[in-house]
Amino acid sequence: MVNCILSVRLKDWMVEFVAEHRNKKIVKYKKPLQFNIGIAVFAVVFLYLLYYVYAFFTTEQVSVYEVKQGTIAQDTLFEGLILRDETVNYASDNGYVNYYYKDGSRASAGSYVYSVDETGDFYHRMTADNNGQLKLSDEAYRQLEGVADQYLSSSSDMEFHQVYQFKYDMEAALVEALNANARSEIGDMPQEAGALGLHTYRAQEAGVVVYHTDGLEDVTADTVTDAMFDKQNYQRNNFLNREKVSAGEAVYKIITSEIWQVVIPISSQLAADLGEESNIQVEFQKDHSTAWATSQVLFKDGRQYLLLEFSNSMVRFASDRFVELRLLLTDTSGFKIPNSAITSKDFFTVPKEYVTKGGNTNKDGLIVERINEDGENATEFVPVTLFFETETSYYIDGEKIGPGDVVIKPDSTERFRLDARSSLEGVYNINKGYAVFKRIEKLFENEEYTIVKSGTPYGISIYDHIALSSSSVKEDDILH
Repeated sequence: MVNCILSVRLKDWMVEFVAEHRNKKIVKYKKPLQFNIGIAVFAVVFLYLLYYVYAFFTTEQVSVYEVKQGTIAQDTLFEGLILRDETVNYASDNGYVNYYYKDGSRASAGSYVYSVDETGDFYHRMTADNNGQLKLSDEAYRQLEGVADQYLSSSSDMEFHQVYQFKYDMEAALVEALNANARSEIGDMPQEAGALGLHTYRAQEAGVVVYHTDGLEDVTADTVTDAMFDKQNYQRNNFLNREKVSAGEAVYKIITSEIWQVVIPISSQLAADLGEESNIQVEFQKDHSTAWATSQVLFKDGRQYLLLEFSNSMVRFASDRFVELRLLLTDTSGFKIPNSAITSKDFFTVPKEYVTKGGNTNKDGLIVERINEDGENATEFVPVTLFFETETSYYIDGEKIGPGDVVIKPDSTERFRLDARSSLEGVYNINKGYAVFKRIEKLFENEEYTIVKSGTPYGISIYDHIALSSSSVKEDDILH
């Protein structure tokens, strides 16, 4: 009984204790703040990455090109204008004209070249002997096939004028085949010729006979113009496709000299490359034959022309005014770099005797005379970088010197004022993480790449890294 009473009272006491302390605030224990090295390192790396991501998107990126050995095959296929000594002969009579030599063939002195038939009786007699049919020899058929093949191989949808030229050439070949038969006929009827009103004409001297004119017969290398190379405006007056001729009209022309010339428009770069050449070998695209020519670069009206002179092969091109040929030049080898990497820089030119060694190092430098803080003349040794040299001068940049500075010659009282500047072409070398100008010597260039000389002093070396675009970097820029 007593135990029960004690249990009830203990329970009541515990309830009262809990009720009294239920609303009292519980204070938690605060642990001291501890430094975490791992979190600190992570934060530094994260901020570093953020900076470079920002720099990547906000600064212009420099593309790198590795210098390698290379070759540029010079694209030397050209179309030139043919010049030669051509004498045009004119008809003395009216009538039907007959030719007795193939166009572009050689005629001996005193041989029959053409005849003029006043009435046409000779022409009708000749065709009557063939029953009104034109009999073509195997050679004539081959000539017609050659004219067709040449047109098919060179025709272009962009040059419709070639169709008219093809028409004239085919008609001329057909008439030529007919008139070839007349050559033998004229010798069989010498007494009847006068009665039929036939006038015959002989070659005054030996040469190559051509039956067309184009108005360029009197053009020389001194009178050639750029407009003459426009084939759209070129017109040729063919004689073989006509039956009649009037007195005073051109009837044929004869070429008596084996010397002939080809004039080719060329670029200023190629003109510079060929300026010292005197003999060039060429390949003619017409028959892929080769020949040597004496060469000369001409400058006329702001244009450059290559004049080639040949002493043989004239007869193969006697009927042509334009010729397509390839200059057989040696391909140029060296360091191949993109044109976008090339820039230029101005330098002071200083006589070599003014450059000396000095200071605490063995560096090249100049003894420069300047006014000090006290207003007095004083000299100091200024280290410089040599970028190029000639027989008499060094090329020095203006990093620590400027225009108007006076340089003193070592062990002398002679002075030299820095004024003269010259420009050098070069690229920006970025091997060390910053841009350094290096000069180059061009050997050859095309629209995209340039071949530069290897092993040049103060120049670039194979496998050097250079800025792909010179406009994207400045000298001494630190590259990301």
